[in-house]
Amino acid sequence: MNHNVLPEVGDGCLNGQVPDTLLAGLSDPDKAVRAEAMHGLAAIGRPAVPACIALLQDGDWKVRYRAAEALGLIGDGEAYAPLTAALGDGKDHVRYMAAKGLGLLGDPRAVTRLGAMQRDENEFVRRSAAGSLGKIGGEEAIGMLRAALRDEATEGVRAAIHAALHDAGADGA
Repeated sequence: MNHNVLPEVGDGCLNGQVPDTLLAGLSDPDKAVRAEAMHGLAAIGRPAVPACIALLQDGDWKVRYRAAEALGLIGDGEAYAPLTAALGDGKDHVRYMAAKGLGLLGDPRAVTRLGAMQRDENEFVRRSAAGSLGKIGGEEAIGMLRAALRDEATEGVRAAIHAALHDAGADGA
């Protein structure tokens, strides 16, 4: 089944408007349609940022997840504070994507919050936060990754921390 939700040129995305089809697509029951809608928002870029930020407050976690994903892919600094706030979301999937998005932004202000996410109850959130710390890099991020490695018992997370240390350029990673 083909559910094309990506806008055509002239559907409103060129004048700073986000097409309703993309916004509706984020709520579609079909995961592929939600993914396509998210990629459409990311393709619009900066003009989609306000809509994506607003969607982080949606009642449906899947919409919040995809909004966080789009914000990370767009990479606009305006997304920093909303993505940081989304690290406190009640749904682990949203926290995961917010952590990933912060890594894509590459803003060193996120290091402290991402370091704190190494204590999240969900191992995939911890993996995502570690990966983002590795992308951001710097001595503070490396220190947080090393501290997390000392405390982490889950092998998959430990592997993610090792990879992040390597990405950050840590000696002996």
